[in-house]
Amino acid sequence: MPSKIMPYYVEGLFANQQGVKRKRKTGVLPAGSIEPYARTIWANSPQEAIRMATSDLAGGEWTQSPRVSQTTEEQRMRSMGSPELPGFSTARPKKVK
Repeated sequence: MPSKIMPYYVEGLFANQQGVKRKRKTGVLPAGSIEPYARTIWANSPQEAIRMATSDLAGGEWTQSPRVSQTTEEQRMRSMGSPELPGFSTARPKKVK
């Protein structure tokens, strides 16, 4: 029986290809080469999602292992009841008089 494909949210920081090359030459990772990674990946398991995200880096490397979850950061923060920035909340319907 095939396993169910589900969305996994992969988030983390990675060094781009130029930063990896410079790190191999000098031994130091330049701060300007670190980029955020946050994507939804449809996969059979969290391990497969990490594997697909790693291949998506195109020569880059993770600075730390990525975080994989089934809820987005937005969903997590909304469920905690965190305050929202003005203008980013959902529109409330206007009352008809």
